[in-house]
Amino acid sequence: MSSNLLHMYKYMEETFDEGEMFKKWFKFDGIMAWFIVTGAMLVGLSIGLMTLLESDIVNQAGAENRHVAFLRISEFVGNMIGKTGGIRDVAVLQELIQDVREIRPRILRLSVFEITPASSSLIVSTDPEVPPQTLDPQERTEIEAGRPIMQLDESSAERAWRITAPIVIDGKVVGALRGLFSVQEYDDLIKQEIELAKAIGIGVVLVASLTFLLLIHVKIHRPVHRLLHAMGKVEAGDLSSHAATTGPVEIQEVASQFNRMLDRVREADIEKDRLLDEIQHFNQTLQKRIAEATEELQQANRDLVEARLAVEESQRLAALGELSATMAHELGNPLNALSGHLQMLTQAGESSNRQRHLAVIRSEVDRMVAIIRQVLDQTRVPLRPAPINLNRTIQEVLSLLSPDLQKQRVTLKTDLQADLPSVAGDPRALHGLLFNLAVNAVQAMPSGGKLTIRTRAACSTEIPGAVIVSEGALVNGTTVRLTIADTGNGIPPEHLSRIFEPFFTTRHEQGGTGLGLAICHRVVTDSGGRLAVKSVVRQGTEFTVDLPMWKEREIRRRQ
Repeated sequence: MSSNLLHMYKYMEETFDEGEMFKKWFKFDGIMAWFIVTGAMLVGLSIGLMTLLESDIVNQAGAENRHVAFLRISEFVGNMIGKTGGIRDVAVLQELIQDVREIRPRILRLSVFEITPASSSLIVSTDPEVPPQTLDPQERTEIEAGRPIMQLDESSAERAWRITAPIVIDGKVVGALRGLFSVQEYDDLIKQEIELAKAIGIGVVLVASLTFLLLIHVKIHRPVHRLLHAMGKVEAGDLSSHAATTGPVEIQEVASQFNRMLDRVREADIEKDRLLDEIQHFNQTLQKRIAEATEELQQANRDLVEARLAVEESQRLAALGELSATMAHELGNPLNALSGHLQMLTQAGESSNRQRHLAVIRSEVDRMVAIIRQVLDQTRVPLRPAPINLNRTIQEVLSLLSPDLQKQRVTLKTDLQADLPSVAGDPRALHGLLFNLAVNAVQAMPSGGKLTIRTRAACSTEIPGAVIVSEGALVNGTTVRLTIADTGNGIPPEHLSRIFEPFFTTRHEQGGTGLGLAICHRVVTDSGGRLAVKSVVRQGTEFTVDLPMWKEREIRRRQ
């Protein structure tokens, strides 16, 4: 099944848990919760906004009403003062204030100020606290201009408008009337409206929630349940089912997309099976060809190594032949001279003649020694020491010999020290040393056996077995010890001392040349190492090689 289909199914299953949704469809979660919360918020915001607007309208209307009413009271007080004879008549003013408070019980406090060109002073007041004795300069300026001042006072327990209006007599401002006009009745009205709005809001939210719940149940839950049922069948492996395209347009589109995706999944499943069959067939063919190519490559590697060794052997034999011819030519003349003078020496009777012949013989012997040393110096191949990872070289040699090990039914066991130090030697020569020792071990087990290769960093000066190459020039202290052991036929004691001689071999019938171990002897000697061998007939043979560790300063000094 397609991973996209599974992801989609799991997502929708998490969003619409069919078991919980339909067993407890009043549960407050999923789409229902968002609809109800959103509806409640919208209804609440609408009611709150309407309440604020209505409260503001009521406040503005109340303020305007209080303002107009207070101006009428101020005008009434001015007319009465003009008729009674003056603003300083306290008794008349108190009676007027009492009449006004009876007419307007919402007026909490009243104060009358006289305004003269020089000042403003309080005449009478109903304020139970100590009232201000004069008007503020700003109030006085506004009053003298004939403009009333209105401010909302919320310092007391009951909100009220503090209104100061001019008292005008015969067109002249003679005083000011200040009153505290309560807005308690408007506040009560606003509270009643808020309570009513709350009740209406709760009712609207409940009705909207129930409506949303019913609509969601009918229009969303049922189509989603059908879609989930179809998905469940697909998850169980039934790719032949289809989801019903019912419900709102969005869910119908989801169901249609699901059906189209399911059709593509069926096609992809068929194509996948076909591709798997092709891939399996291709893998089988590829593995077969790789096995054949690997076998051919390994055989080519073996042939290449054998050819290289054969070429090197031919080159050595050719060089040996050339060396023999050179030696015969260079030593022939001195030997002829020696033969002649020896014959003359036997015939010479006088002492002076014998001394002359002996001098010539000594001179020719010295010349032959010089010729032999010159030839040896010219034929010696200098090694180029370098740091070598012995374990890696062993793995390279074993990769070449692995096909022969299988054919000869030889079991390989390697015990290579992981942190083995680098050894000093010529890489090509050391590779040949390992290859010759391993090949000899495999050839010594024609009926199969066990080949063991082990490396260690050794501090011992003793080397097991018969020592062939003793203390090397570069072996002092810690060395790297290589051990190659087989369970083959073993070497007879009478042959043990001769196996490293050039051209000595007991396998002429198998094509042995007798040069492999001679080369190993030469490599160990030139590398400054040690070599020992021990063998038991019909039990096996073990070669031990101690190679010097790479110490660049000491190696350079000895070169």
